[in-house]
Amino acid sequence: MVRILFVMSGSLMMEHGDTVRLVTSKQYVCLARGERFVTTAQDDAHVVVLSLIHRIEFCEQDIFDKVMPYDTVIPTEAVPRLSMHPTIERLLCDLFAVPELSECARYHKMKATELFMMIKVLYTPTEHAYFFQSMIQPQDNFRVFVCNNYDKAQGVAELAALAGMSLSVFKRRFAEHFNDSVYHWMMRQKALKIFTDIRDGEDSTKVLMNKYGFRHYTQFSRFCKNYLQATPAQLIASIKEG
Repeated sequence: MVRILFVMSGSLMMEHGDTVRLVTSKQYVCLARGERFVTTAQDDAHVVVLSLIHRIEFCEQDIFDKVMPYDTVIPTEAVPRLSMHPTIERLLCDLFAVPELSECARYHKMKATELFMMIKVLYTPTEHAYFFQSMIQPQDNFRVFVCNNYDKAQGVAELAALAGMSLSVFKRRFAEHFNDSVYHWMMRQKALKIFTDIRDGEDSTKVLMNKYGFRHYTQFSRFCKNYLQATPAQLIASIKEG
């Protein structure tokens, strides 16, 4: 399901599409399987890699248990990072202290269980949801799943399919959690992203149209009027005026 890279020393430059992240010493990242990442060592780096193909469970409890936050907005990132707790660093440093155990599958399973018990108690539920976001399923937290996956879908039906639900069931669950229709909420998120790009300095309507899938300026302008109460030109001008 995921690969976790623990940077013990040195640093890594991670690239995923247009996203570039520097992961420094004493940090670790969670990378989704099936996604393409380009990793470059910036200097002499020492990295421990843990590859997971199953859900994380210990003490008969999944890491995403019922105490996971309900209304917290989790930032969506392709390369989520956490700072390494000193206790986890010590565990990883001692992992290969006995060479005779390096090929023992049972030893590594035992150490992986110990590692995730530490992650469970040393980090908050919000940090768990952020770091392991690529593993979150609708049954874990519907709201977080939607916020982390809506931009992967072209429409409501595709988002429902990602959630493994029928369209009618998904719409009903969505209304219960968001008090809004799926379509209106998704369009509102697109509008907010457009506004953020303009606020951050993008002043080309052509670039914005290509990025957000608008073929005609009239269509783009109407969308901005409906969801941002101004035309693209008016929004760009207002940002430039300060």
